[in-house]
Amino acid sequence: MTTQAPPALTGNRAAPRRRSRLAGKAVLALALALASSLGCGFGYDKGTADWVPPDYWETERYAEVAGLRLCYLESGPLDPDAAAAEPVPTIVFVHGWSGNLQNWWDQYEYFRQRYRVVVFDLPGHGKSERGPHIEHTMDLYDQALLELLDTLEIERAIIAGNSAGGWIATRFALDHPGRVERLILADPTGTRFRGKIGTILPILNARRLHMVGMTDGKHYPAVDPKSLERRAFIESFNGTAELKIYLETLAEVLPQTYVRLDGRFSELEAPTLLLWGDDDPVVPKRARKVYEREVDDLTTYLVQLGGHAPMMASPAEVTCAMDAFLNGRALEPCTRYAIDETIAKKREAGEPVALPRYP
Repeated sequence: MTTQAPPALTGNRAAPRRRSRLAGKAVLALALALASSLGCGFGYDKGTADWVPPDYWETERYAEVAGLRLCYLESGPLDPDAAAAEPVPTIVFVHGWSGNLQNWWDQYEYFRQRYRVVVFDLPGHGKSERGPHIEHTMDLYDQALLELLDTLEIERAIIAGNSAGGWIATRFALDHPGRVERLILADPTGTRFRGKIGTILPILNARRLHMVGMTDGKHYPAVDPKSLERRAFIESFNGTAELKIYLETLAEVLPQTYVRLDGRFSELEAPTLLLWGDDDPVVPKRARKVYEREVDDLTTYLVQLGGHAPMMASPAEVTCAMDAFLNGRALEPCTRYAIDETIAKKREAGEPVALPRYP
């Protein structure tokens, strides 16, 4: 096992102060506990308008996989020399619970220069098919990813997943090791360490998700263009008939994303990069230690102030770490692209701020 990390691990950088993150999903546990003691909800199921979601940044494509209509984007490689390579390396990005393909936007744009890149909406999320006729299970998600690779004629790919997407990526690598060239996990679920979220899984339902503001957009407080697009997308559900279906899907899926996969991590064959926000408010750092103990070929990198979705919170640092991992370089220089407390606080407050750029 190989571990590389920013100086914060070795004491050369002061550890970030513990902050209250309204954007962090850790507050979901407290909010849902409060919601469970309340009476009726706020009419999440009363919307009648048609759902008209905003466009993604590129023209959406659709594929029939696992019997469902799946939305995805595909690009690259744009660099002529990379395009001439045989075979062209492919990265497939998997978002987490309640997210969509916008979550990996920055990395999609960067890596399409030298890689074929595919990012997609999981069933029930984004613009992919959802509805009461679908039983949303992890088996379905595994099958959807497998059939998407088959449909796009991708024999082997680098699979990158965040949170529940990391769970899906890990399960896929365990079940289909021949299809995974490398594995990149960002704050994945799947160990016995569930954090505060674990306490609310038994009482989770669509009404309570609505009561805590799952579609109010507040978990995207920043005002950069990508954050504004993400906020606009999640807010587009409000007042529509689609809202009830969407929230019911989320309530059905979340408990399954915390089913334990540890105990099988030693079976992973693909070289693996484990990215972890050093202030993740959702998955405890003890979960990271499980991966580090059990995965043989593992490189760990801590993302300063990366939260639970470091590819969005600190996109330059994450992109740098991924690029270094894929090209056999040291990861430690990527700390130069880390965000600091000032940047993080301004983003949470909805103030304009310049983010580090990579390269």
